[in-house]
Amino acid sequence: MAERAPRALRARGRGGDVAARRRSGPAQAPPELVSRRLRSRAWRAANSWWLAIPAVGLPWLAFLYMGLRGRRPAWVAAAAGYFASFGASFALLAGDVLLANVLGLLLAFGTWGLGLVHSIMANSRWLRIKAAFTNAALEPAPSAPSVPVGPPEPADPVQALQARLRETVQRANRAGGRLPDGAVPAVREVEDVLRPLLAHVARRGAQVEEMHNLEAIVTEYLPQALERYLDLPEDYALHHRGPAGTTPAEELVKQLGLLLEGARELQQAVYDHDARLLSEQGRFLDAKFRRSDLDL
Repeated sequence: MAERAPRALRARGRGGDVAARRRSGPAQAPPELVSRRLRSRAWRAANSWWLAIPAVGLPWLAFLYMGLRGRRPAWVAAAAGYFASFGASFALLAGDVLLANVLGLLLAFGTWGLGLVHSIMANSRWLRIKAAFTNAALEPAPSAPSVPVGPPEPADPVQALQARLRETVQRANRAGGRLPDGAVPAVREVEDVLRPLLAHVARRGAQVEEMHNLEAIVTEYLPQALERYLDLPEDYALHHRGPAGTTPAEELVKQLGLLLEGARELQQAVYDHDARLLSEQGRFLDAKFRRSDLDL
């Protein structure tokens, strides 16, 4: 399966490189790292801590922080608006007029509520910005598992396919909230067809053509469709329509349906082949052991 490699930054002179970094801010993380972060619930929770700031009544401070870090003037302007609104409410509360005090209290609570809702709505965009522009060097790549000493025992290819199929189904289950309606049931239907088929092939031995088709579905077509969809931003995948008039979500469900149809056709072909071998053996035995052949 071909992977989309991230673009490497072109080498520049030392002086030009430093100046460009100062102008552009933090370096962009590779696309696969951005995708992995956004799919991680732990990462999203750890980087949503700033929501506590507007929750305690300081939305202007939260939006000022985000606006400066994310280089978004609209958020800096929102911070100025919330700060001015709180300042006006405190000025009204400081007076001796009862009506002014009531208005100041309403303004303070209204600003707090509006800032909290605004912060929750902005959190998704903030996470995408932070995932894309956080320096990748700060997040080490997963360490490779240790390699045992000595040559590994050869793995059974059918068992390897069974393990890979389980991993793909588990991946779909974990990402169920990101996948479109009908995608997870379709993946499970493909598993319902391939799981007994793999067990059947494991018992009697696999033919070369059968293994080729099984490997294509289990190791390429099915996981590739899921990963390419999950690499896309969620809003884009659900709503953007391509030249064919379909969204990536609709295209994924369509491809899973085709894979299910292909898995069923492969299952039928394998069982038909075995049934044909049984029938041929029956004809051979009939010809071999007819009574006329046994007469001396």
